[in-house]
Amino acid sequence: MNRQRTPLTEEDYASVLTAMHTLTGRYRSGLTLNEALARWRLVVTGIEEGFDTQWVWEYHHELACRDWLCEAWPLLTDRVRALRQPFLNEMDDRFAAATAPIQGKEAEGRRNGRWWHDRYPRRVFGQHDDELPPSWSPAPEYIEDD
Repeated sequence: MNRQRTPLTEEDYASVLTAMHTLTGRYRSGLTLNEALARWRLVVTGIEEGFDTQWVWEYHHELACRDWLCEAWPLLTDRVRALRQPFLNEMDDRFAAATAPIQGKEAEGRRNGRWWHDRYPRRVFGQHDDELPPSWSPAPEYIEDD
């Protein structure tokens, strides 16, 4: 059976709606699965290009779309997960490549297994005197802002 050509079932669509409705209050938005995946792609692309140090204290808020995906994944049907997993894996791999692991006690399970919160951008731009979190060590590489 070719999963790409077989239409999603009512159960598949219902699982996506369940995830959206279940997580709306927690994330103060009515994200759909496609919107959350698109936001994760934008976050990853932005981090690959370099993170603006002006927004350093908002960094973990930027990762909320990945948190949403983490919580939504178990609510989705196997079929929906199988169709979207390759994209999620690609974005996660790109995020891991564009970030470095936080070292020490700060990284010891502080986000309940949400590994993306235990990483920081490898490349940043902005004012060199902008304060960075102490856990961003070694310091990220500063790049020129175009």
